[in-house]
Amino acid sequence: MNLKIGAIIKTLRQNKKITQEQLAAFIGVTPQAISRWEAGNGYPDIETLPLIADFFSVSTDCLLGVNRDEKESRRLAIYKRIQECNELGLGKDVLDEARLFAAEFPSDERIQKHLSDTICRGYMWDDEPNMKLLDESEMIDCVLIETTKNIDFRNEVLEGLAYLYAVGYKDKVKVENTVKKLPRMAYCRESVGAEAFIALNGDLSRKQDYIEKLTCTLASVLGSYIIDNIPNGSDMWDIKIGMFEKLIDLYHFVFGDQLLYYHSEVASLYRVIATYKVAQKKYDETLDCLEKMLYHVKENCKMDDKFDSPFMSKLTYYRELEPDERCDYVVHNDAWYVLNEKMTQTRYDPVREMSRFQAIVAELEKIAI
Repeated sequence: MNLKIGAIIKTLRQNKKITQEQLAAFIGVTPQAISRWEAGNGYPDIETLPLIADFFSVSTDCLLGVNRDEKESRRLAIYKRIQECNELGLGKDVLDEARLFAAEFPSDERIQKHLSDTICRGYMWDDEPNMKLLDESEMIDCVLIETTKNIDFRNEVLEGLAYLYAVGYKDKVKVENTVKKLPRMAYCRESVGAEAFIALNGDLSRKQDYIEKLTCTLASVLGSYIIDNIPNGSDMWDIKIGMFEKLIDLYHFVFGDQLLYYHSEVASLYRVIATYKVAQKKYDETLDCLEKMLYHVKENCKMDDKFDSPFMSKLTYYRELEPDERCDYVVHNDAWYVLNEKMTQTRYDPVREMSRFQAIVAELEKIAI
């Protein structure tokens, strides 16, 4: 950091119309020391800074030339960039940038984690990963795990470290040792709170919150399992379609028709079903699924919206933002991703010129950001 403390002291002294000798007498140093500071040939001892700040009735940040508003604006700008990198899955191309952010804010946990995440996204999936870089990511995560006072953040870092050991290191022992540091499902706050608050005062909201999180997790795991772990031969396509339809039923069973932010998950399931339908050359059914996908993509929710299900009657769409989410920044919405990364796939060429398909694309274009 290029400290300009001497120039700041000189300006403050001249504005107050006092001599170097008068300032030196107050803080207990020689006039020559004041002269050296103002000439940029040295800095006050750290113990002296509060005395100087008190004399001029300013903060030590002011003496150091730190503008807290500018620093906070810069931090928020970096948080926005981190969100963008997360949404777009950026890795190798932004590693140098992530290093600069980490050097600029060495005590910011979220920015340090961004550096680790950037390394992982860029390198841990390589057939022959750069182990020196993965070791750097491991070191960052281990330091964060040991030093953070935020238990949720610690668990988040542990989750990332487990994937690093599984994908990058392929080390079963390290994965096992890492996941052991996470709380068991039976003792997580949602599980314990669900029963404890019912016993305390009949508060259903805790139990409903637990149902929501269980449903979200179960549906996500089942969806990825169907895609990745159930054979994908053409003789299995109808079976897998049926499984995806049951997942959609699960969302509606728990959340009702007003799915709020889970409309996005159901839209994704309909799009996956459409990929099987078009492969089966069932083009009308493909378009049926894409139209249902469009409906759910277009459904938005706003703060204080409610689910219309007896399982969710106490919950509304509201959550406290984490510090790194204060900008509420989104690079692209679901419509943009569907339009630019899914509908352009060659699998849809058989239906691309059909009016129903073109109408879907036109509607997506209207709402894509």
